[in-house]
Amino acid sequence: MKRIIISFSFMLGVFQLLAQQDPLYGQYIFNNAIINPAQAGVQDVNQCGILARRQWLGMDGAPATNSIFINTSLPKNLGFAGGIYSDRIGPIRDLTFQADVAAHVPINSNWTFSGGIRTMASNLSVNLTSLQTNQTGDPNFNTNFNSGTYFNMGAGVLFYSEKIFAGASFPRLFTREVNDGKTAISKYQNHLYIYGGTELKVNEDFTFKPSILFKRVSDAPLQFDLNFVFDYKDVLAAGPMIRSRDAIGFLLGYKITSKIYVGYMYEYPLTDLRLATKQTHELSLRMLWQTKYKKRVKSPRYFL
Repeated sequence: MKRIIISFSFMLGVFQLLAQQDPLYGQYIFNNAIINPAQAGVQDVNQCGILARRQWLGMDGAPATNSIFINTSLPKNLGFAGGIYSDRIGPIRDLTFQADVAAHVPINSNWTFSGGIRTMASNLSVNLTSLQTNQTGDPNFNTNFNSGTYFNMGAGVLFYSEKIFAGASFPRLFTREVNDGKTAISKYQNHLYIYGGTELKVNEDFTFKPSILFKRVSDAPLQFDLNFVFDYKDVLAAGPMIRSRDAIGFLLGYKITSKIYVGYMYEYPLTDLRLATKQTHELSLRMLWQTKYKKRVKSPRYFL
């Protein structure tokens, strides 16, 4: 029992830290609309899918993230993206619904500008009564908490050509403190994402797609993700990932058919967490289909 309480206390502390962060994904390169609403409708192919992340396997109450998403083109160079995201850590669950709309405007024959806005609704719940404690009727664990629905907005911009892209976004514009009337449960800060990448042709079969993502949030150090993806005939994608000083990993994607794409990522922690766990797994499944709306801008090939 004592181990459960210690584990929960640790997880709660981690949650209060991570609650300042948007959902963490290693495979953002497969669906950039997660981090920037300006990515909505950026490709000629529409997609919908699911993504599941299991972090720190082997630890009680370890974080688990599940999401359902869609990204489609609309008439007049517009795009729409939506998602449902569920984050769990111990007895705590954060559920978010979001919808993005973006407009794509040609700058010249090579470059396109995209601007997007996001609306989101979230709910935070803490199920303390589900925990087992040493003391029956412990007043600190006999009440559950629910924040009700709270709203936020986001915005982002993207500049892209066929082989180069650069974007910046605030997926969550407004800060918010969630509390139970007495104690602060979490504080959601606004985030700044700056990212970019390119596509380099190696030979007729292989292309190299390096990208970098910088994440900045108040009261937290600057973090960056590096992805080095090698793509074979637009069917198989693989390469290493580095996240600041936190983790290293390996990404793998495979297009089973022209309409089904599977992605997987393994991460190994570089912090003291590796003393307790050495496993984080992430799996995604996407369905692809052609849009009936022909855009007047060139679609990039480097977004997987």
